[in-house]
Amino acid sequence: MSLGFQYTRFQRNLTPEVLRHDRVQIRQQLETAARLGSVTVPPARFLDIGCGSGSSVRAAADMGWDAIGVDIDPALVELGRSQLQANLRCGTLLESKLDGNHFHFIRLRDVIEHLPNPYQVLLEVKRLLVPGGVALIVTPNEAALPAQVRLRLGFARDKIATVAPPHHAHGFIPDTLARTVHRSELQICELTTTTPVDPRYVTARNMSSSQMPRVALWRLAAALGRGSMLIAWVQKDAASN
Repeated sequence: MSLGFQYTRFQRNLTPEVLRHDRVQIRQQLETAARLGSVTVPPARFLDIGCGSGSSVRAAADMGWDAIGVDIDPALVELGRSQLQANLRCGTLLESKLDGNHFHFIRLRDVIEHLPNPYQVLLEVKRLLVPGGVALIVTPNEAALPAQVRLRLGFARDKIATVAPPHHAHGFIPDTLARTVHRSELQICELTTTTPVDPRYVTARNMSSSQMPRVALWRLAAALGRGSMLIAWVQKDAASN
């Protein structure tokens, strides 16, 4: 059964608001990556895995970074190439055959929960990072307070982070994500939780929910360390090959 590339319909409308959101977000993330990975000035190399239409790739390139995106959706890749002139490749990360020890910053935003092989992909991320390079993983938190409340009430037991398989294939809690990262021989720099409407990490589409009544619960959960989104900054050892 085809999933029909469910995100296509959400990312085709490259409005000025979407582009502005991604420019601000990627600037903040690149600054954090530079701080954690000792990358002081461009040109440094950025890879966005699951880049969609590539607006973040375009934004990073405009900031002077050598930026590449990879996505399995041919419609979105073609959109980003034609409208944004972004450097995008269509296919899985493992199919892309990118050079090892090459990227200073790699991002997986809302990606790892979809993968049939997250451990194998993290091994590839390690291979692709330069020694001391950093990666950002953003994924739903199965241990989040709102998710646990839903489960205790008997809702969504057949779903992973409110989405049914096969679209979401894996659910992570802080401990399992940390163990998967560690097994991949990457190091955790920072592991936190946040809300589904945190503009520093989520898509522009998520921000349409920022006025919903449930946002107060999301913020309370994040303040208690049990927010709905896991944010992991990880690093390849500086002495690693």
